[in-house]
Amino acid sequence: RFRWSEVKLAKKDPYEVLGVSRDADENEIKRAYYRLAKEHHPDKNPDRREEATEKFKEIQEAYEILKDPHKRSNYDRFGWSGVEGNIFGSGSSGFGFGSFEDIVNDLFGSGSIFDDIFGTRTTRRSGPKRGNDLRKDIEISLEDAVYGKEMTIEVPTMKVCEACRGSGTRSGSAPTICPTCNGQGQVHQRSGFFVTSYTCPRCHGEGVVVTDPCPICNTQGRVPHTSKLSITIPQGAMDGLVLRYSGAGEVGIKGGSPGDLHVVVHVKPHKIFQRRDDDLICEVNIAFTQAVLGAEIDIPVIGGSDKLTIPPGTQSGKVFVLKGKGVPHLRGRRGNGDLLVKVNVEVPTKLSEKEESLIRELAKIRGEKVNTENKSLFDKVKSAFTS
Repeated sequence: RFRWSEVKLAKKDPYEVLGVSRDADENEIKRAYYRLAKEHHPDKNPDRREEATEKFKEIQEAYEILKDPHKRSNYDRFGWSGVEGNIFGSGSSGFGFGSFEDIVNDLFGSGSIFDDIFGTRTTRRSGPKRGNDLRKDIEISLEDAVYGKEMTIEVPTMKVCEACRGSGTRSGSAPTICPTCNGQGQVHQRSGFFVTSYTCPRCHGEGVVVTDPCPICNTQGRVPHTSKLSITIPQGAMDGLVLRYSGAGEVGIKGGSPGDLHVVVHVKPHKIFQRRDDDLICEVNIAFTQAVLGAEIDIPVIGGSDKLTIPPGTQSGKVFVLKGKGVPHLRGRRGNGDLLVKVNVEVPTKLSEKEESLIRELAKIRGEKVNTENKSLFDKVKSAFTS
């Protein structure tokens, strides 16, 4: 369910987060991630743990994109929408964070020399894994952003395989202990003083192997699925707003908790209004007689029209502020922004003889110099040669 505490803005560029160029190679990305993860890990910043946690999540997420060639390519081509549905990777960490030892193992592999330097050697066993977080981009009109909207969206995701109930094995069978690592998930090899541990190549660290796979999901325990979800666009939604729906992401693996769904809101441009924070801006044209003498005119507002009083002597470019006629404030704040109306005074390009006579009379009364005649171009050229 949507909660106000789960409203946030779109994410930062992962290259900017890690401080690397867009052509950085794999080693540069690893070094940047290792340095930043070590610096901002919450365990190493107990005095500012909450701030460090948010920063660490941001760093983790950026690394999840850039370390995977496929995800990185999609991001480079399409931005965040290019990695929709698979931006956070699988595993139990999700938006959380593991220990600093997990970072070392992820970067250099379990059993590397860093095991002995940092003391990070662990035994990984098969177990529940959290489902992937998903992203869904939607477009709404400015009217929907102002008034809010209830809508139903379709989300490509995964669900538990009904044939094997998530086990990945054929009905009636079960996984067996991996004979290569004896269920440890790692293989250990001694070489003189050092003992090297590495992920078991047969079970890939799971500790078990499937000898009789499910014919429907082929050991995955999950199958593709399109879910429908009713969501609420809050009043005052801005472009780039992210709404998080807990548990609406991919189903977990082996009984793991589901991921979350992140709905990114994009507000389409409007043909009349521009938006600046919670204020709306528009322009209207008025006749020069209305500007001189004043008038009451109709102006557009979201969902209809309103009246605006033009005082006598209004200059072109004047901006009128209509309080509370803008966009509702987000995050439960009361009230609305304002509507800013810029008026442009239109000067007529063609006048009847009577209109021209009256304007000349006005100019004479006011003592203003104007052209004495409205000659055609031919007449002006003729006068120049005969004078």
